[in-house]
Amino acid sequence: MSCHSLRLGIKPALFLVLLLLQLHTVTAEVPDLQVAVFSTEITPPLNEPVGMGFVPIPRTIEHPLLAKGVVFKQNNRHYVLCALDWMEVHNESYDALRKTLAEAAHTTSACVALHCLHQHTAPAIDSTSQKLYLKPEDPRRIASLKYEQRVTKLLHTAVRKSLKSMQPITGLGISQCLVERVASNRRLKQADGSIRARLSSTKDLELQNAPQGLIDPWMRTLSLFNQNQCLLQIHYYATHPQSFYGDARISYDTVGIARERLQKKNNVFQLYFTACGGNIAMGKYNNGTREARQELSERLFQAMECSLTQIERLPAAPLQWQTTKIQFTPRRAAEFQNAPQQSILQNQQSPLSQKIKSAMIVTWNERLKQGDQIELSCLTLGKVRLLHLPGEPFVEFQLAAQKTHPELFLLTAGYGDCAMGYIGTEISYSDRGGYEQTWSFIEPGEALLQAAIEQLLAGNGCPH
Repeated sequence: MSCHSLRLGIKPALFLVLLLLQLHTVTAEVPDLQVAVFSTEITPPLNEPVGMGFVPIPRTIEHPLLAKGVVFKQNNRHYVLCALDWMEVHNESYDALRKTLAEAAHTTSACVALHCLHQHTAPAIDSTSQKLYLKPEDPRRIASLKYEQRVTKLLHTAVRKSLKSMQPITGLGISQCLVERVASNRRLKQADGSIRARLSSTKDLELQNAPQGLIDPWMRTLSLFNQNQCLLQIHYYATHPQSFYGDARISYDTVGIARERLQKKNNVFQLYFTACGGNIAMGKYNNGTREARQELSERLFQAMECSLTQIERLPAAPLQWQTTKIQFTPRRAAEFQNAPQQSILQNQQSPLSQKIKSAMIVTWNERLKQGDQIELSCLTLGKVRLLHLPGEPFVEFQLAAQKTHPELFLLTAGYGDCAMGYIGTEISYSDRGGYEQTWSFIEPGEALLQAAIEQLLAGNGCPH
């Protein structure tokens, strides 16, 4: 579908008449913008092998996992934002859930932004890849499919119910606050030029004392109002959210703890999206203990609260929703080709972790071979932009977009369809050491992603 507008030459007098008519039409058709919220519990069943297998079979539930979101309505058209307390969702599973949200809201998948928060105390869902490393009768594949179907029904019901409680949006609020001692860069450059990894937690004093590195330190918040009533608030921050994991425990972790605490305290619906946190985590400030998690959750909560004291009120603006698509290129290195991955999948002695990665690579390669493209979207409300990105993008992408467009209040969500893994900077692929590039299934795509982001922020995407 072409998204280019036609420009026709007309006489100045006629142009003036048309312009006045256009201005009158725009004024008369300022949309009655409305919003509704939805939330449903999506906690997986205990003692069942749900998900791809990155995390242990859940034995206890510390916090319920939630799917939370909003539905915007304008001129009888609906647009959906949804955030899942999941590690990731890929491929056909991602498409199916997005389609479900769209059908429930009487819209199309192109008008749905679906993202995970990326907690590692939650499952990753990918029914496509599972077909390659699990037999149909495998308990994990059966349990995962049943769980995915249950979540699909829950989402459909929650969204459909929300449509009955639409409220008008008469004003916006934008705000931000510095987050202290939470995020740190995961890729530490050494004196010899190599990269040393500092992941989500560490007891290594040398890593704890190393510089914080490049991050985006701001918690950014969008508030929506009906007159003086705050209807909901949406927060964005760039970091991997996990504190400790791998102990068969279900939890929405630091960001969920802060989010739900604020909602309970203020009685205002709170939504959170993980921004471009692909190369950002809490390792400098996290030793993997419950005490550290409590401190990190408290700092996130304080940043959210602080942001709400800085709100700049803006008038409501017409909603615009645009999309664009990216055709990524598969990794060319030998270890990312299908042949060695098929060997791993066919070897009964291969560890589950290797089979999962191999299945993900083959599935992704096949998608690209068939010409599949990844869709990005952007919601515009005046000078506010809600940008929706796939994969695990590096923080550099949102920093670059903010620098290019300082006039905008930019809120960026990562962790859409994560089938391609990490989306790193150009230089990260040639780095010696580091982790992220070993789980990136695409050739360097920095310029490609930046061009797509610019297209959306400039308002040149496909309108919906």
